Amino acid sequence: GRLVTVAMMRAGDKMQSYTALAEALHLVCSEKWRLAIVGDGPERKAVKALFSALPQNRIEWLGELSRDGVMAQLAQASAFVWPGHGEAYGLAYLEAQAAGLPVVACRVAGVPEVVLDGRTGILTPPGDAGALAKAIDSLIDDEALARALGDNARDFVMTERSQPVIARQISTLLLLALEQTP
Repeated sequence: GRLVTVAMMRAGDKMQSYTALAEALHLVCSEKWRLAIVGDGPERKAVKALFSALPQNRIEWLGELSRDGVMAQLAQASAFVWPGHGEAYGLAYLEAQAAGLPVVACRVAGVPEVVLDGRTGILTPPGDAGALAKAIDSLIDDEALARALGDNARDFVMTERSQPVIARQISTLLLLALEQTP
């Protein structure tokens, strides 16, 4: 199971998410996981320290990548994992789902707005490293589940969150507002 995460390495919410991810990976039962970490920032050294007790041959530190580079990493992965502490909306989740990846994240902040629990991914309670690990294990162990969630994720983004769909929704709202303006 090749997992991928894409996030800046900075203090605050991002650091909380990296901490939660490292804690969960310690509890993952599967021996098959690999994690590609895309991102960089002022807390790179601290983030690397969080993952230092994990098998280093399973972690790929990719640094900051171009949009094409990120898309290439998403295309090679089997799941997107990012706890999402403090995520207001989470465009990275939408990009991962558009690439057909199921998401493992926490049911926190704006994450449930873009990841549908049981439909496009698995959301776990914040602060529960065991539940996050179990969700990761379930996608590694059950390829059919991962594939189904990934297919649903791609459909969800294309039919409900793509730019043309959002543009139509905004257009409808603007037209309604204009009709109501005296």
